[in-house]
Amino acid sequence: MKLTVIEGMQSEIFVPITPDPVWTPLAKPLSECKVAFITAGGIHQKSQKPFHTSGDYSYRAIPSDISTSELMVTHGGFDNSDINKDVNAMFPLDRLRELVQEGFIGSLAEEMYGFMGGGGYVDKFREETGPEIASKLKAQGVDIVLCTGGCGTCHRSATIVTRCCEQVGISCCVIAALAPIAKQQGAPRITAPHVPIGSNAGEPNNKEMQTAILKDTLIFMEKEADHFGMCKVLPYEYRHNV
Repeated sequence: MKLTVIEGMQSEIFVPITPDPVWTPLAKPLSECKVAFITAGGIHQKSQKPFHTSGDYSYRAIPSDISTSELMVTHGGFDNSDINKDVNAMFPLDRLRELVQEGFIGSLAEEMYGFMGGGGYVDKFREETGPEIASKLKAQGVDIVLCTGGCGTCHRSATIVTRCCEQVGISCCVIAALAPIAKQQGAPRITAPHVPIGSNAGEPNNKEMQTAILKDTLIFMEKEADHFGMCKVLPYEYRHNV
C-alpha cells in the first residue's frame, strides 16, 4: 500500500482547480490604449431594469459619457452603502475620464458593462455573458479591461468574464478586495488594495486614493505583469466603519 494514495478513496474536502492560463500581453503604451471598465458589483443605470439579487447572469450597458449620478447598485451580497455614497468606489468612471484628460490613457470604450456577479451561474457567465461582453469590447477596439467584483461569488464571476476578454486578445486586470478568490479562479492579473468589498476602487469620495489605485493598476499592467496570474498588493488602505 502506498503511503500517500489509497485507491477508491477521495477527500471529503473540496479542492478547487485553477483554470488553465489565458494571457494577452499589453502591446501598447498606456497613452495609446483604449480602456474599458466592467464590474460584477451590480452597477447599472437608474433607468435600466434592476438585477435580480438572488442570482442573475444578465448585464447592462453603461455609456462612458454618462453622469455617475445616473448610476446605482442593485446587489444583495454585500453592503452597498459605500457605492450609494460614491459609485466611483466600485465603478470609477469619473476617475477614468480624468485619466484620459490627463493623457495618462488614450481613450475610453464608448460602452462599458455592469453585471450582478452573485449566484451560481458559472456556466452562463462562462458560455454566454462573458463571451458576449468580450465580443462587444473587442468590437470597440478595447486594449485594456479593468474589472471589480463585490462579494466572493462576484469575484468569481468577474474573473470568468475577464478571462473571456483575455481570450479574445484584450489585456485584463481584476482590482480585487478578495484577491485569493480571483487568483484561484484564474484571473490573468490582479491588484489588491486593502479595501472592503464594495469599495474595490477606493474609499468613497476619496479622489486621490481612487486615482492612485487606477494608475498603479495600469502601470502594473504595462511595466510589471509579464506572465499569467501575477498579483500586486497595493499600498492603500480603507476600512469601512459601519
